[in-house]
Parts: sequence; structure tokens; C-alpha cells
Amino acid sequence: MTVTIDDNHAPCVGCRCVSKQQPSSYAESLAFLLSQVGARSAQIFAERLAALGVSPRAYGVLSNLVNPASRTQQQLADTLGIHRNNMVTLIDELETAGWLRRHRSVQDRRAFDIRLTRTGRTLVARVDKFMPALEDEVGHGLSESDRQTLVGLLRQVAQQLDLTPGVHPYLRLPSR
Repeated sequence: MTVTIDDNHAPCVGCRCVSKQQPSSYAESLAFLLSQVGARSAQIFAERLAALGVSPRAYGVLSNLVNPASRTQQQLADTLGIHRNNMVTLIDELETAGWLRRHRSVQDRRAFDIRLTRTGRTLVARVDKFMPALEDEVGHGLSESDRQTLVGLLRQVAQQLDLTPGVHPYLRLPSR
């Protein structure tokens, strides 16, 4: 094992430099802080959605139907990582609420295309309108430059963790 010292006098093991400022406790760790901030921002988001009568899980499905405008139920389940049985139940609920409709697929009569209704599109647009205020609440106190840097770093972390862009891991959990 080769140990060297980088320009900041931090030890480097192999090709990885070990930061001198390791967290003194879990509460100071990157994992905890990301979890803490993520949980709080998810709570704020859920509260805003509840005022519109929609859950984060339901919104996750609806928002993934905006582009492309139509997907089969199976494509949607695959994209979101939701088991097909759970997807059927969720689609039933969203269809009952009037936010989406199933249509027989033209390409495959065994499949259903899922499309947002006008009401579903309106709901997604209403959520889009409150996103800047949510961003301001969560990022309060950060400069625009700091926000952009933080978002860029979080994208790197998400990519490193193999997360699907635009898909919250919460969607993959069984229905509650």
C-alpha cells in the first residue's frame, strides 16, 4: 500500500486522498446531513402536495407522464422501478381521481398506454408553479452560485449512487 501526501497535506492511499476533516460523529457526516435535509425537503414538498390533494408517490407517477405524453403501464413501471402489481393499484387510484386514463395501445393490444387527463396536466402545472417558492425555502440563505454548485455536486453524488434522474427512490417502495 502506497501512502503519499497531497498539496493540502492530507494522506493519499492509492489514488484516493483522505480528508483531514473526517466527521467527528454520524450527525456531522455527509450521509446524515443529506438524509436530514432530504427528509425535511420531502416533508415540505409533501405538505404542499397535500394541499392539492395529491401524494408525493402519485405526483411522481403523474410528473413522469408529461414527457413523453404517453407510456405503456409497463414502461412507466420500469422507469419508476415500481413492481407491476403495485403499479396497477396506483394507476387505478390515479384513474379514479381523474388525473390519468388508460387507453389500449395501438402497437400492442395487450398493453395499456397511460396518458394524463386535462385535470392531471393542470395538477402538474400547479405543482410546477410552486416549485420556485419551495426552492427558495429549502435553499434560503444560499447565494445563487452556491445553489448551482450544490445542485451540481448532488447530481454527481446521485450519479455515483446509480440513481435514475427524476425518479425518487421512495417511489420504488411498496404502496403504503
